[in-house]
Amino acid sequence: MRLTDLLENLVDLPRDTAATDIHGLTIHGLTVNSAAVSKGDLFFALPGSRHDGRDFIDDAVARGAGAIVTDDRPFKRQSAIAIPVLQAPNPRQVMAAAAARFWPQQSGMIAAVTGTNGKTSTVEFMRQIWARVNWSAASIGTIGIRGTDTHDTHAPRSNIPQLTTPDSISLHATVAAIAKQGVTHLALEASSHGLQQYRLDGLNIHVAGFTNLSRDHLDHHCDMDDYFAAKARLFDEVLSEGGSAVINIDDAYGKKLVSRIKHRPVVVKTFGTSKDADFHIKQISTTNVGLDLQLVYQGKTWHIPLALAGTFQAMNALTAAIMCHMSGLPLHDSLGSLAYLTSVPGRMQMVHGHPEKAQIIVDYAHTPDALAAALAALRPAATGKLVVLFGCGGDRDTGKRAEMGHIASTGADQVFVTDDNPRTEDAASIRAAIIAACPAAIEIASRDKAIAAALASVGSGDVLLIAGKGHETVQLVGNESLPFDDAAIASHLMVQMQKEAVQ
Repeated sequence: MRLTDLLENLVDLPRDTAATDIHGLTIHGLTVNSAAVSKGDLFFALPGSRHDGRDFIDDAVARGAGAIVTDDRPFKRQSAIAIPVLQAPNPRQVMAAAAARFWPQQSGMIAAVTGTNGKTSTVEFMRQIWARVNWSAASIGTIGIRGTDTHDTHAPRSNIPQLTTPDSISLHATVAAIAKQGVTHLALEASSHGLQQYRLDGLNIHVAGFTNLSRDHLDHHCDMDDYFAAKARLFDEVLSEGGSAVINIDDAYGKKLVSRIKHRPVVVKTFGTSKDADFHIKQISTTNVGLDLQLVYQGKTWHIPLALAGTFQAMNALTAAIMCHMSGLPLHDSLGSLAYLTSVPGRMQMVHGHPEKAQIIVDYAHTPDALAAALAALRPAATGKLVVLFGCGGDRDTGKRAEMGHIASTGADQVFVTDDNPRTEDAASIRAAIIAACPAAIEIASRDKAIAAALASVGSGDVLLIAGKGHETVQLVGNESLPFDDAAIASHLMVQMQKEAVQ
């Protein structure tokens, strides 16, 4: 694709062709990683919190980059670089728009979900609902790509499993690859980072969903207002005109969002326990096989069984069903599909095999609200004691550590504090910050040893929640990624316990 076509109206293109040799330049690929540059690629040298992309320009040039896009800070070395260097006030926004032009093919229906908790389950539930009516569907998010095989495509996949919302180049390339495989319906997670960094810009998003907003990522956002503003971009700017917004108004920020977007030409559907909600949740009750949801919409009452654990999963399932309905699926098909949903790995995931029949649950709950919701959801299932094991991530919001410690101490009967992903922080100091708010907790640094001790502490009628890492298959210690899977380790340990029990 010609560089001028790729960047027309996105950056100021020089008109002096003799000086720049820009108008005949063909671009063969896009990248933000200098190590991935191939001959003729457009390299985006972006400023970052840890690294400055400009420091890698020489490497990109040496590898054959055809041109550079960077921000509009003064750049004294520009004249010394042998290829065109183009500057823009917002190079991330330029990158997203350029990626949309370079990979223009998209599924006909794209839906995006934002919120602090529930995004992963909601997009996966949407995929399952669409698939149940034989619509070709896929989802993209924290647990990667589900519902389609992208191994034979040329989409850059390096960032897909690690980021809730991949960088705009990886995202647009992947969306195009999925569309080429015939996927007509795509659901994806929209993180606050991804929205603030324009990663979803250029996607034709027809349905947007809001689950909730509570404390998280305040290491990245200066306060809750900034965090909310980042989430709201999905509805303010990214959602297509004529699209639909599905919003939880049980959440105070959800109510705020409804008011915020009332000027936009979009259809708004609200849900919640409030009688003011379009979809009024009358009751969510626990059954011996899962949950029962009673819902009122336009005067009609629906009784919907769910084979899911945790009342908050009913909220996620309902978000998905309403979004699928707004995507064009008849309501009876959308709500009727809820009975067949299966849980997402690491989201209230049951791990079977405890020798004394204790209930073992692995969940991604890594925020104060998510931990509180998980404990509240599991309390009715515990005829004995409710035990929780968790830690907090390093190099992240430090303020939530004591808050989560307090929630654990008040919401559970016994608490094990261990390491999560300490990253480059001192793990002992992270644990200490948690334990300051729950001094009765049992502290075991090694996560596998902590899981073993917690499993040994529970018996018949007890429930153990292993929280914080969910679907993750590695533990981040220092700069290393060590293999670690909570569910797999718990399962292995219980097999050992069963063997020891019969000896």
